[in-house]
Amino acid sequence: MTAEAVLITGGASGIGLTCARQAAARGARVAIVDINPSAAADAVATLEGHGHLAIAADVTDADAMRSAADQFADGGSITGVVAAAGIVSRLPLLDIDVSEFRRVLDINVIGVQNTISAAGPHLIRAGALGTVVVLGSAAAFTGGGLMGNGAYATSKAALIGLVRGYARELAPHRVRVNMVAPGATETPMTDVLSDTDRDRIAGMSLLGRLSKPEEIAAAIAFLLAPDAGTITGQILHVNGGVVFG
Repeated sequence: MTAEAVLITGGASGIGLTCARQAAARGARVAIVDINPSAAADAVATLEGHGHLAIAADVTDADAMRSAADQFADGGSITGVVAAAGIVSRLPLLDIDVSEFRRVLDINVIGVQNTISAAGPHLIRAGALGTVVVLGSAAAFTGGGLMGNGAYATSKAALIGLVRGYARELAPHRVRVNMVAPGATETPMTDVLSDTDRDRIAGMSLLGRLSKPEEIAAAIAFLLAPDAGTITGQILHVNGGVVFG
């Protein structure tokens, strides 16, 4: 039986790191891919088990991502991908310049495309075990907000089409592709907010609080698992009812 092996972009912090820790705890081999090599190495050092890799790569660099996927696959099949790398822009659409808008799209959209296309051949070889989970956002459905304005919302909305496109293209190979759409979550991105802004964001949730990274990672783990074997092309909202799917 093929052992679980999960490549996680943006895995050195936040939701990505929590996904890595949960995966390692259930016995998976994990590759943390991050633009910051020291942060990736420090993150891998916190994981249970053996055989994990810290790989420094920029998700906007297609060649670097292919190299990262190939390096991880040298140790065995890649069964799962979590595309968690991303950035937030809080600039209003009327104020953002083209270069900053393009930077958001490059990292949040092209970065995911590069990740899936790099890992795709390895996932196909994994067959029914191959699965991808993309980290989306409630912002794609609300048009943005305190956690990210229009450019961020645009990038996350674009991922819906990308996920569904890949779900169709990879289905003949029995590879599944889905998205988890969190709301505001207790990560380094929210640590910089004032107490007033945190309270306002928490108030957008029907549950009246921010999500915990463990809750988002648990939803991602569910979609990675073989028990979710007929779920593909879907958006799973894990945002306290900020958005109704």
